[in-house]
Amino acid sequence: MQDYIELKRVWQDAYLFEMEVTCASEHIVASNKVYTTNQSIDNLAEEITRIVDGEETECLWENGEKGDAYAAYISMKMMHKDKRGHIQIEVYMELQDGGSFAEHHCCFYVNTEIGMLMEFGKNLQKIKQPILGRKIRLN
Repeated sequence: MQDYIELKRVWQDAYLFEMEVTCASEHIVASNKVYTTNQSIDNLAEEITRIVDGEETECLWENGEKGDAYAAYISMKMMHKDKRGHIQIEVYMELQDGGSFAEHHCCFYVNTEIGMLMEFGKNLQKIKQPILGRKIRLN
C-alpha cells in the first residue's frame, strides 16, 4: 500500500468546517473527522512551506487540543528523512470509536517526497473553498 494523506470537506458553517482525514502507511490506515478553520489550514500550508524551502528541518502542525474535553485532535510533524528529498510525516490522531481519546489514538509515519509535499501544500487552498465533498490528497 502506498502512503497517503487525504483531506475531505464534509460539513461547514460560517466559522468552521469538518473534514475527514484519512492517513495510510504500509502498516496502518486511520480515518477520523476533525473540526478546523481556514486559519488552521493556512498554518499547515505555512509549515509545509517552511519544510519544503529548507527553512526548518522539522515542523509541527496541530489542529485542536488533546483530550476528552475537546473535539478530536490531529497533528502532523514533518521532517526531512534524508538529503535526497524524502520527507517523513509523523501523524498523531485521536480516534472517535467510542473510547476515550486518551486511550484511543494512533501515531505512525507517512512517507512522501518534497515535490509531492509542495504540491499538497498548494492544494490546501482548495479544501478551504466551501464545497462539500472536496478532496485533496498527498501522494
